[in-house]
Amino acid sequence: MILLINHNIFAEDDFVLNKLNFCRFTKSTSNNYEPEKFITSNNLLRSSGELSIYCGEKIIVHGTVVDQNCVPVADAKVYLWQVNCKGKYPYTPLRTAVKDSEFVELDQETTFTGNGIATTNNKGQFYFVTIYPERIHDLSPHANIRVEHYKLGSLQARLTLKGHSVSNPTLNPELGYLAEFVTENYTTIYDFKVVMPGVTLKEY
Repeated sequence: MILLINHNIFAEDDFVLNKLNFCRFTKSTSNNYEPEKFITSNNLLRSSGELSIYCGEKIIVHGTVVDQNCVPVADAKVYLWQVNCKGKYPYTPLRTAVKDSEFVELDQETTFTGNGIATTNNKGQFYFVTIYPERIHDLSPHANIRVEHYKLGSLQARLTLKGHSVSNPTLNPELGYLAEFVTENYTTIYDFKVVMPGVTLKEY
């Protein structure tokens, strides 16, 4: 028997309520460890042409970007960065002040990049292949994202993994295209909705 567990319940402080349209904007957050240069791939396990060498649990971070009317946002750039299994950022940060931080370690023993870029499809969907991050900064395991769209601007947010796992996406039509990742190695998918303030030109 296969059970689908889709935790589509959000903590109150994760969102800002748009009382006019009753949509919940994703809460804006900040993080000082954005990479100096992003890897242009949604696979954080390795750079192009490398064999994957990493520690920790392989996961999929999936999301859907919508505007304040819950209309999917296509062609948005999604930048993601996170720590590795040791709680370290394995790349050079953009901010000079944190380049020598104890949380930065340019790990040469693994191929895990800790950052990547994805583009939303016509349904507003994006995904990253990554690992389950270690707890850091007194925060639950999470990934940081920055979403950029030519009409809606930019939004930086924190994706806290707890409560967002989907045990079997084959029973969810919206996640069916990722089924091969899960059935291959029982990879867990963490699913999020990212709501940006503003509206797109497209209306239903």
